[in-house]
Amino acid sequence: MGLDSVELVMNTEEHFGIEIPDQVAATLFTVGDLHGFIVAELNRLGRPQSPEAVLAELRELICDQFGLKPERVVAEARIVKDLRID
Repeated sequence: MGLDSVELVMNTEEHFGIEIPDQVAATLFTVGDLHGFIVAELNRLGRPQSPEAVLAELRELICDQFGLKPERVVAEARIVKDLRID
């Protein structure tokens, strides 16, 4: 996991108030994978949010952090290969 990926995980943890263990972070290859983990973790913590709202917040976080256009940050986008976040 590169520095940018580590920063994305840390910013995601801070923004959503969750923890993403390193062994889990290593398995999150797409925006959809990350999104699914966030939604599940928020539910587990008793803080459910609509999946659509979580995706919108995640998209904004990624776009702001890496200067990407929102249309590139879709569930199918691979974090390293497509978005070049490494």
